[in-house]
Amino acid sequence: MDHKANDHKTRENIVTSSMYGSADFFNRIYREKIPAWGYEPAIFLQESLSTFPEGATILDAGCGTGRNAHYLAEKGFKVYAYDLSDEAIQQANEINSNALFYVKNLAEEDWGSMQYDVVIDFGYFHFFTPDERSHYHTQLNKVLKPGGIYINESGNNTITDVYEPGPDPDISRGNKNPHKYAPPSVKKDEWNEFNYLNIEVLEEKTLPPYKEFGEYTCWNVLARKS
Repeated sequence: MDHKANDHKTRENIVTSSMYGSADFFNRIYREKIPAWGYEPAIFLQESLSTFPEGATILDAGCGTGRNAHYLAEKGFKVYAYDLSDEAIQQANEINSNALFYVKNLAEEDWGSMQYDVVIDFGYFHFFTPDERSHYHTQLNKVLKPGGIYINESGNNTITDVYEPGPDPDISRGNKNPHKYAPPSVKKDEWNEFNYLNIEVLEEKTLPPYKEFGEYTCWNVLARKS
């Protein structure tokens, strides 16, 4: 997700706000069809594809409109994709591909009994508050197969301010930050929480600007379950 850190709100304040953490907020973003993270498959995902088993079964956690899920389905993978935004899932289903899309709040609901060769998370984990992370880790550990691969791209707390989030979620194309959105961020030591995985890649990256949104500094993580 292409955005910035904010000195005026803590990560916890941002993600627990009804503005930033609710399905309504993201439905409005997707309805306007200008999500800050764009519509193209993530660069890090494309770079990591060679590590995936042939014909892998993949879970896309927080899939949005399916920019990554559709890409993976086109590559011959079996993709199950979830998002809390029904607007995003509706748009995802308008594109013809073999990816399967479902409305589900993975922050609260069970991730199911199916196990996956790969779990990808592009801009989802960093929305979880400390109280919610236990659920995330329990579910991820449950659904990821032994030897399975976990890919994550999350906000980096070292990024500098680019936008000042406004006091409401009103969307205006004339505003430099049309969604009044400030991204959550993950500190480097927080990746130690993934102690049930072997982290093979942990890199700081800067993604290029997208439309009204500037460069986005993020973490790229590739891990494997023993």
